[in-house]
Amino acid sequence: MDWKLQGDPISVVFLFLGRKSAVVEIKQETEIITENNALLGVVKPIEIDQRAEGNARRAAFRKNIKIIMTSSTACPFKYRKGTYLCFFCKSTFLEPEKLREHTRATHVDLMFKLKKYEPLKIDFATTTCRLCGIQINDYSTLKAHLNDHGKELDDTYGESVLPYKLSRDEHCCQMCGKRYEMFLSLHKHMNDHYEHFICETCGKAFVTMQRMLNHSRTHERRDFPCKRCGETLTSYASLYAHTAKVHRLNKRYKCPICDEKFASYKYRMKHLNTVHGEKTALFPCPSCPKVFDLCSRRTAHIRSHHLQERNHSCSVCGMKFFSNYELQEHSIKHAGARIYQCDVCKKSYARLKTLREHMRIHNNDRRFVCPVCGQSFIQKCSLKQHVRVHHPIQVKADVF
Repeated sequence: MDWKLQGDPISVVFLFLGRKSAVVEIKQETEIITENNALLGVVKPIEIDQRAEGNARRAAFRKNIKIIMTSSTACPFKYRKGTYLCFFCKSTFLEPEKLREHTRATHVDLMFKLKKYEPLKIDFATTTCRLCGIQINDYSTLKAHLNDHGKELDDTYGESVLPYKLSRDEHCCQMCGKRYEMFLSLHKHMNDHYEHFICETCGKAFVTMQRMLNHSRTHERRDFPCKRCGETLTSYASLYAHTAKVHRLNKRYKCPICDEKFASYKYRMKHLNTVHGEKTALFPCPSCPKVFDLCSRRTAHIRSHHLQERNHSCSVCGMKFFSNYELQEHSIKHAGARIYQCDVCKKSYARLKTLREHMRIHNNDRRFVCPVCGQSFIQKCSLKQHVRVHHPIQVKADVF
């Protein structure tokens, strides 16, 4: 028997069943739809409240940033891969002073749209009130001073600003006074004061959602295959390091002067120093005369040589090492597997260091130059042999 029904909540239904079955089916469907509508009725007000709170949060954020930008000469900025970026354009700077000069000279009356509603990095190092011309020392002073002008910042939903006083030599937290040698260290430290997003795995707090997402990748433990050579890594960080070191890709660090890109911060700093004559920071060891070009290298040196940390043990012979890399290099003695393969000629090596030295042949990297005749060589041993044969009197081979 054919059935045809009209009306809400079902407009048209065709059922090729007996009369009794058809009524049961229609009743069940009607009950399901009624229950769904009831649930929607419960959820909808919550969604509306969340949307209203989100709109209010964004409105407060826009209002706060507008007050700060129109009432003071505070300088918003971005920071990426070791360089300061202009907030309004793509210009990059190594020195905070040049960033401030550029912003105040080029972007005086520029209105801008906020793409992200997260605390804005703002430099308060040389800030003046636009309303009365008084010098402002820091962000907390600015907030109190703006109240005197009847311009109160809304902190109902937290701070809208990450306050900094940018300096080339020293980086001091404006919240607790803690000092850092590198801006990046201070930048990471700000997570301690703005616990907006919490990692579900370890409970660590972060200022922004993006910082938390970047961090959460470190907890992923699965297979990460390299697209270049097929080697499988156990974490995203290991895959990234492998791609940068073995295949010389991932050139994320751009020179702010000539736009050349480099695989690491270290290589870019070396380029800036040797090519452009820029003075780069040096980090002396407090316990010995050694000086390092990277803060991380000095830290590793202190832990390895002065604190004698040895937290990585060989499962075969029990020998202990400072780093996992040293342990892996040692383990080759027991295993002898040639796991590092050249992409060009397919030769395999037991150590990554040996593969890197081999890659100089394909790249024609002649870094070893004879001080007498200027002839260059790919390997240091070739230079030694050359000096021994051709310049035995002028140069002693053992000086290399």
